[in-house]
Amino acid sequence: MLVINAGPNDGHRPPFEIDGGVMVPPSEVPERVPAILRGLQGMAGVRVEEVELVEPTEMTVLHAPEYVDFLRETCAELRAARRSDGEAALFPSVFPYGPGLRARGRKAQIGEYCFDTYTPLMAGTFDAALRMASAALRAADCVAAGGETVVYAVGRPPGHHAERARFGGYSYLNGTALAAHRLSARGPGAVLDVDVHHGNGTQHLFYDRADVRTASIHGDPAGLFPYFSGFADETGTGPGLGANRNFPLPPGTDDRVYQPALESALEWLAHDRPAFLVVAIGFDAHAGDPIGGFALSTGYFRHIGAMLRQFGLPTVVVQEGGYGLDVVGECAAAFASGMRSC
Repeated sequence: MLVINAGPNDGHRPPFEIDGGVMVPPSEVPERVPAILRGLQGMAGVRVEEVELVEPTEMTVLHAPEYVDFLRETCAELRAARRSDGEAALFPSVFPYGPGLRARGRKAQIGEYCFDTYTPLMAGTFDAALRMASAALRAADCVAAGGETVVYAVGRPPGHHAERARFGGYSYLNGTALAAHRLSARGPGAVLDVDVHHGNGTQHLFYDRADVRTASIHGDPAGLFPYFSGFADETGTGPGLGANRNFPLPPGTDDRVYQPALESALEWLAHDRPAFLVVAIGFDAHAGDPIGGFALSTGYFRHIGAMLRQFGLPTVVVQEGGYGLDVVGECAAAFASGMRSC
């Protein structure tokens, strides 16, 4: 298995999150990446390559150009205005409440482009997000070239919550969706999101498209982030009607409860005989994750990998969530071991 390493991206280290008006320690930290790589690098057959950055303009095949410009320019301004007492972190404080968005100035624009208070902009945020998106695109290119059957893009921040022109859920640029879009030139595609949180950004970006089927297995949004998407009746619109499926599951879901949803999702994704598979992998569904609320075992991630191996498609794996630093490496190793005979 080839691993594309986007790096821990220390330049994007949020000092805190704001949850219900309270500052709490950040969950999405640079240490996630070394922890995952430690689990993978000890395995036979795993090769690691460093990421090659793509141009920011490559993001605009799915993300709005003005949104990409906002992220890049705001982070550049924060870099130029670095304070002597530490890194500045820009959080939204006002959100749009009516039609006809005409935001001017960074304070208004960040409220227009961001949908939560967990996801700040910092001097190194755009570079970190671009590196992770670049890793996902490189993984797609390697699979498309035919020399690799499975390529795993490892890095942070995650991306599956990023929509066309909105960031949140620790996500800024949607590497999972960008990889699937890149591969869609080769035929019908399938995206499976097994992060514990619904991949609202990926759903949003493909919601009106029939060429890429998207399935997400996640905690019921009635009580889990992102709250406002991921319900079972969201099935697509226009040409994409019927090409999106959500499998919301209750808090405390364990291996036994998860299995029927995984089987159903894979059966549904196989319906159109896709040419490729993109997997948004999140280890926050593990029982030891501090913010997930599921109870999957480490060994079950091996089972997920084995089922994807049996799916038999060229596969790109993109790292999304997973915040228990003491378990993510073991989860990654278990998942990779399930897939390594691909």
